[in-house]
Amino acid sequence: MTITTRLVQGALLVSAITLSITACGQKAQFTGSTSTPHASVTPTATPIVATAVPTPTAVPMKQRQIKAYYSDQDEMKLVEKAVTISFQKDADVYAAALQALQKNDDPKAISLFDDLKFKSVAFDATKGELKVDVAFGPKTQLGAPGEELFLQALKKTVFQFTEVKALYVLKDGKQVDSLMGHLELPYPIKRPN
Repeated sequence: MTITTRLVQGALLVSAITLSITACGQKAQFTGSTSTPHASVTPTATPIVATAVPTPTAVPMKQRQIKAYYSDQDEMKLVEKAVTISFQKDADVYAAALQALQKNDDPKAISLFDDLKFKSVAFDATKGELKVDVAFGPKTQLGAPGEELFLQALKKTVFQFTEVKALYVLKDGKQVDSLMGHLELPYPIKRPN
């Protein structure tokens, strides 16, 4: 049954109950010595017309195949994987690409980003600048080789989009000299020539 059908049936049920309650206990009323009963008015139920609630139209998802980068099991080299990302607006493609770095089903390719949160990802198309604000969890603190792979994976993922000319990385909303304390973080990171 649809919601509209249930709503109409409920309104009719309430109306029927109301009519039966108001009809109970009604007596003919007499005035003086005449035996003519006064007419009594019984309220009639006004039918409730249910209007259909418009369903929001789903925005179709766009898909794009990109390269995502992970670490090998020993944190010695990057492992490149072709992945398909989904996004609604073109501006969301960068966030979708970065989120692809956070998960992987291949046990030989380890995510360097699984305990990291992308707080914001914003692209300025007029300048070609992508600004990413990250928050680290306890497992994101890697050694020097891990931090190097982390930065490589981040750069390779972002710079595969030819329109991105510079990458600004913030940590908890602030510019930092190093993300994990081992390597200097350029601000901004420029696209390699």
